[in-house]
Amino acid sequence: MSRLAHAFSRRLLLLALTMWCILTILFALFRLLPGDPAAIFVDNNMSIEMIEHQKQLWGLNDPWWVQYIRYIANMALFRFGDSFFQNQTVAAILLEKITNTCAMIFPALVISVVLGTIIGAFAGWRRGGRLEQATVTTALILHSAPSFFVGILVLMVFSYQLRWLPPGGMTSPGGPEGFWDLITSADYLRHLILPCMVLVSREITGPVLLVRSSMLEIKGADFIDILRAKGLPEWRILVHATRNALLPLVTYIAVMTGLLLQGQVLLEIIFAWPGLGRELVTALADLDYQVAQGAVYVMALTILLLNLVADMLYGFIDPRSR
Repeated sequence: MSRLAHAFSRRLLLLALTMWCILTILFALFRLLPGDPAAIFVDNNMSIEMIEHQKQLWGLNDPWWVQYIRYIANMALFRFGDSFFQNQTVAAILLEKITNTCAMIFPALVISVVLGTIIGAFAGWRRGGRLEQATVTTALILHSAPSFFVGILVLMVFSYQLRWLPPGGMTSPGGPEGFWDLITSADYLRHLILPCMVLVSREITGPVLLVRSSMLEIKGADFIDILRAKGLPEWRILVHATRNALLPLVTYIAVMTGLLLQGQVLLEIIFAWPGLGRELVTALADLDYQVAQGAVYVMALTILLLNLVADMLYGFIDPRSR
């Protein structure tokens, strides 16, 4: 077995172990939460025998170890069951909410990576200049600003004061219903601007600082002197240097995507965006344990898988890391 295959199998084993630990913690946490989901369906016309029969159907009266084994098996096979309140399967609910979250974060991710790479490359190439100082200062301020504060601020200015953009949601009432019709409509783009603006203001700081730092190292490499000796113009040397500075950014994108896909809970609440994070908060408030467990499981699994992808990508891109 090659070193790369050995490293991949080892990381898969660690991923499975980590996922098992997360599922065990979730199993314990959701059973320590106050409240009884069965009590929500109880009314004055139901007898104690009827309530106990309902619990028996849901498996709530089984011993904890039986519930635990059934829970692990169902989660491993992505059998999340049905929602207590919505007449849908949990898988269908989560698929819709994940799609809505992706519709918000992917445009912000593309803008952040493209603009962040360009700004970071120029800032690193012009080290010590005003551009670099302004870039680093602005990036640090934006990175440290809480996203919920920025979200409320832009909502107050652009929606309630200037009334340029809608305050929330993915679309106006009576808008397109199909997903592809929705994301290609002008109404969706108007609703996307504010949350996308907030996400870009924070997520662009990572590529900017990472590419700038990588560019500072590349700038002193021997091949830069060789390119200058060949008489290449400055902009072509900058392009070659930027291509080499992008290696750390490739793996960072995978990690950043995982963190974004876990659901921008506060932003989805502020902008009334029907995404995965908002659905998790709603499920916890309604004691809809099936939906809440499925949402947390999907978030954790996504982050772990994208971290695995980042590790493997770096091994392929940079042979020195093997």
